[in-house]
Amino acid sequence: MVRRKMKDHYRKLSFITDLGGMQSALGELRGFGHPKQPSLTPGCPHQPGDPVLDENWFCGTIKGKIAGHPENGMEYPFYGERIFEEALVGFVKGDDPIFEEYKEIIGPHHFTPWEIMAWQAKNNGVEPPPAEDISVVSFVMPLTKATRQDNKMATDWLAERWAQTRLHGELFSQIFVREIVTYLMSRGILAVAPDVTPIFNKKRYPNVGWASPWSHRHVAYAAGLGTFGMHDFLITEKGCAHRLGSFVVNLRLQPNRERPEDIHANCLHYQGKKCLKCMERCPADAISRDGAHDKEKCYKRVADSLKHCNRNYHIFIYGCGLCATGVPCEFQIPKPLQKK
Repeated sequence: MVRRKMKDHYRKLSFITDLGGMQSALGELRGFGHPKQPSLTPGCPHQPGDPVLDENWFCGTIKGKIAGHPENGMEYPFYGERIFEEALVGFVKGDDPIFEEYKEIIGPHHFTPWEIMAWQAKNNGVEPPPAEDISVVSFVMPLTKATRQDNKMATDWLAERWAQTRLHGELFSQIFVREIVTYLMSRGILAVAPDVTPIFNKKRYPNVGWASPWSHRHVAYAAGLGTFGMHDFLITEKGCAHRLGSFVVNLRLQPNRERPEDIHANCLHYQGKKCLKCMERCPADAISRDGAHDKEKCYKRVADSLKHCNRNYHIFIYGCGLCATGVPCEFQIPKPLQKK
């Protein structure tokens, strides 16, 4: 959905009037309220002037959307400010063995690219393509310096710019990915964004706690875009203060980044160097010295922020992100771990 931006005043009684925020929350937690999936146009011939849908096209299109899309913007009192800076883009093959490993690491509920593509194929009455003909496109959208600085100064609850990014940034990501998926489907190329389907939801799963059936973080790791920190954020070359997204396409795209074998290669603490800044920043004591991230404590703190965001920022959203700001990995790989 396209959200009407508030330009010169706050939304009144956001707890009952911010329908876009409520819809976003229901979509994330229950898979409700997403627009109908675009339909596949089968047998669509290539037309003169049609672009070549290769890795360069996807990189350019995603970066172009983020640079110039009208929905990449804040609302009052930051109206006109961008939400995200230039993106990082990576690719991973649909038959990469890591997706079967995720069935063990995350749980059997986590989709493989073939499973979510088979769901989309069934919706359109076509046979699902083999896994080797599928690719996943993953992207990292770094937050602006102003947003990072605001959250860095916060000590209890998330800053207002961070809250807006949490809501408007997620909606924007879904909007522009839908535009790309719709275009691909119109060209006869099966595509799907897993997190805007009715079979996507977040809930408590055995052994792993709060999780979803499609993890943008794990997909980004698979695509070589970063590694995990103590806080469970993905530490990329542009840091961990970001939003992530991904979608699946029936194209053979070549991976463009090397995936580190060490899933914590960019985290100072896991690499035996002094840090623990994210632990110190966590207002819920959800990060411990032994590297454990307590998802239940984290979830409760995030859920409690809903009232704060409605009361103070007049939007229906929840979040935190304090552990991703004011830390050495906020906007870069920590300098001691950067390769020369």
